[in-house]
Amino acid sequence: MRKSLFYALGFMLLSASISLAQQVKSKYDVTFYGFVKAEAIYETSETAVGDWFLFARPDGSPQSDQEIFTMNARHTRLGMKFANPVGEDGAKVTGLVEFDFAGGFPNSSTAARQPLVRLRHAWVQISKGNWESRFGQDWALISGPFPNTASFVVGAGKGNLWMRFPQIKVTYAGKPMKVALSINRPMAGNIKYDNFAGGSFDPVGDGERSGMPWFMGRAWFNAGSAKLSASFHYGSEQINDLSGNPHDKPSFSINADAEFSSGPLAFTIRGFKGENLNSFFGGVFQGFSSDATSVNNVASMGGWAQAKYTINPKWSATIGGGLDDPEDDYVSRTRNDWFFGNIAYNAYEAVTFMLETQYLKTSYKTSDAGTSNRFQFVTYYKF
Repeated sequence: MRKSLFYALGFMLLSASISLAQQVKSKYDVTFYGFVKAEAIYETSETAVGDWFLFARPDGSPQSDQEIFTMNARHTRLGMKFANPVGEDGAKVTGLVEFDFAGGFPNSSTAARQPLVRLRHAWVQISKGNWESRFGQDWALISGPFPNTASFVVGAGKGNLWMRFPQIKVTYAGKPMKVALSINRPMAGNIKYDNFAGGSFDPVGDGERSGMPWFMGRAWFNAGSAKLSASFHYGSEQINDLSGNPHDKPSFSINADAEFSSGPLAFTIRGFKGENLNSFFGGVFQGFSSDATSVNNVASMGGWAQAKYTINPKWSATIGGGLDDPEDDYVSRTRNDWFFGNIAYNAYEAVTFMLETQYLKTSYKTSDAGTSNRFQFVTYYKF
């Protein structure tokens, strides 16, 4: 009797599972993609912050003499692409959702092995002819190209401005030129989320209090093996001085980059100039300075460059470097200098090993410059 009941229950559960699978199956094309990324990291001195290698601590500080070894897999990435059939009017609707596990950690003694999920991208796009309209969270238009480095923050604070924003973006994809404009949520990034009373509420910060979106634009030009682009952003923030009085301060940048190749060699160079750029990791993570009566923007300029050599289908090597040089008047960290080199080996169709070394020097106004050397071994499984 018990055996019959067991079989009957099993059959019912199986039938329910099949029925549920049939119900949730999408009628549109769905493609899964991503990679598993496992890292082992050694640093000659402890940098800020954690495994992100943002800036070196001043020479003589306790961290400057502290060696670090760590490992993680939290930068593993998963994504889904969605596509509808082309409509009768010739329009095509696509979508994308992408996340990783770099969203922080729970309050636990074993938190290091329990990283939290973080949304990277979530958007829907309508394309018709040469026009594209995208709605959702995506790369800020001033982002990219990116250095070919194992570092998770890909040159942040070292000459590479980037960020993802909720936005509405319109693109005209012509040939040989493409142009895009966007309005973006004005995320100033001046206040940590921990400072808000309710952890489950959408924060309102200095950018949102401006009452206006941030504006961005970019133009790309393809010329044979060369690709050139120029971009800008402009927005406003309402930042309080130390007495609590609000001040309207702009955030803006102009950016340019070039990519070109010759046989197995590929080169990339990128530069920027602007003010109040901490939202994009500029100014060595310093956007403004405030006192009892005023708020002053931090101006900064910098960039990065790299050369990649593809030895054969299995092996490749990259060297590069960057700098972020804010004006010294209102900052404590006056410059970041960064150099990196790596070699990658495609062991299997989907498996790549990379060995990388990085050097970081952070200069200070009132302290001796700090340095750190990082050695990183990374395994990728891409699917």
